[in-house]
Amino acid sequence: MEQFELHNSAIDGGEYNYPQLLYSTPAFLKANNNLPQKYFYFFNKSSNKYLAHLAVSVDGDIAVSPLKAPFGGVEFEDSLSAADLKNFIKAVESTLASEGIQEIRLHQPPENYQLQDTINDVLLELEYDIIQERDYHGIDIDGLPLSEKMVDMQKRRLKKCEKSGFTYKKYRKSELAGAFHQIDRWRTAADKGLSMTWADLHNSNKRNPKAYHAFGIENEHGLMIAGSIVVKVSDRVLYNFFPASYDAYNAYSPMVMLTNKIYEWGQANGFTHLDLGTSYVHKNVNTGLRLFKERLGGKVYRAWSWRKKIS
Repeated sequence: MEQFELHNSAIDGGEYNYPQLLYSTPAFLKANNNLPQKYFYFFNKSSNKYLAHLAVSVDGDIAVSPLKAPFGGVEFEDSLSAADLKNFIKAVESTLASEGIQEIRLHQPPENYQLQDTINDVLLELEYDIIQERDYHGIDIDGLPLSEKMVDMQKRRLKKCEKSGFTYKKYRKSELAGAFHQIDRWRTAADKGLSMTWADLHNSNKRNPKAYHAFGIENEHGLMIAGSIVVKVSDRVLYNFFPASYDAYNAYSPMVMLTNKIYEWGQANGFTHLDLGTSYVHKNVNTGLRLFKERLGGKVYRAWSWRKKIS
């Protein structure tokens, strides 16, 4: 019979039976906020593998996963049974309740990271309430060029950028700050401010040196006209975190060319999905942004947030 154990830290030699997401790792969370962190690992002793994981930040009497990140929540092996997943969550609840926690909030990943049917059913059975549903867009990275997934209008824009002599650049780590500040200026001017300060990103980058990458498109004079900070969320997924462009070049739409180049970089480096994020601005769907992502070839993926009073 298999033996399952609940651990509050990872043990040396334990293997993960699922892709680990950046947002739930100790290195990311230590840079993310100064609140107490608690970790829960569901360990299969017979196979020496972790089958599920939850990391929470404790804000007073509320445990949140995550506090300041797109998502976190319960990560688990796809083949884990609903019964075992339920037992894991119940064990987490019991531990947190014994430590004075009164409420748990979980912001689960969108379904382009992992299908959520099993966890949704388990959370409903455990009397969690849905507090938010969000739509993300993403593009599978496969053997096809991204241009074959775009609508004709975006294909024409891509060709226009290429004919205009625009060039692609992946910036060095030493250039990350410059790229960030330029993107910040463009986003602020468009009333789409960034959700992360440079100080926070710099701190996270120091703790997670392989996670953050800066990409850009430059005009024929070497001026950056579009840029993005891209996050390696897992070994399989890239997240187009902070994209922006110079509004003087809107007629060219250099973001089409930039997304195409990020996709190609993902192809060359073994990634299987490009997460384009949500299309919410000030908590409302920005129709233009949503359509832009869909015209690039983006598909819609749903994410759920949950809450439960445990004591």
